[in-house]
Amino acid sequence: MQSVMTVIGLMSGSSLEGIDVALVATDGERRLERRQSLTFPLTPEQRKSLSKAIAAGHAARIERDLVAFCAEAVKHFLESFALARDAVALIGFQSETAGRIGFGEALARATGIDVVYDFAAADFEAGGQGRPLDPVYHRALAEAAGIARPLAVVEIGARATVTYIGEDGSLIAFDAGPHVTAQAILGLSERLPARPRLWLIGGAADALLEALGNRLGEPVHRAEEMGWSKDHFGAETFAYLAVRSMRKLPLSFPGTTGVKHPITGGRLARAPRR
Repeated sequence: MQSVMTVIGLMSGSSLEGIDVALVATDGERRLERRQSLTFPLTPEQRKSLSKAIAAGHAARIERDLVAFCAEAVKHFLESFALARDAVALIGFQSETAGRIGFGEALARATGIDVVYDFAAADFEAGGQGRPLDPVYHRALAEAAGIARPLAVVEIGARATVTYIGEDGSLIAFDAGPHVTAQAILGLSERLPARPRLWLIGGAADALLEALGNRLGEPVHRAEEMGWSKDHFGAETFAYLAVRSMRKLPLSFPGTTGVKHPITGGRLARAPRR
């Protein structure tokens, strides 16, 4: 049995509103404990500085600013919950504004904690589409909660995906596109291998949730009703994926990203040893 690692997940989205931080204890498989989570909003000055760097295409400045913001968020997070830095084995980081190979190394130096990042690179190199990477975390959450399968999970954000978890734990994911309607999700439901026992919807507006509830034949619930995080799901996901990466467990599957066989991913940046 693999030991549990305590990991911080960091997520910075394209909206530049702030840094999401979540603490997870997991073995990267079935053992999963979701702990504290917070969002650290960027100040107007920080958003302005980062926006200018992105508009100008100044990769080095984007990296410098974002590393500083993330390191500050980690510091305040640890202080908020009286956590020692040594209690955290790893940081899993994902950002839509920073993907350079050197970013993880800079963040590891700034925080003093090993960092796993660039989760999609191996999938792209293997011929996959690089997304979605969260189906394996959907499965872990469902198993931890004892939710019956088959199960369908719809995550709605800038884009939306439908994840199907089979009775045997197999994973399939479909992209519902950027303009999500009940009709688009209903169309994807026809492509599932079997009818799910339950639909879990994350991030849906009330009107969409009601439309799906009226038109799908199975029970439909908000994912938050099962205790899933509404605000820090992404940060939790990359904490979980960081542990899977360290243990060489698959992040990508033929049914999710289109790779030929399940593969792991992520780059590891080691922090300087004290």
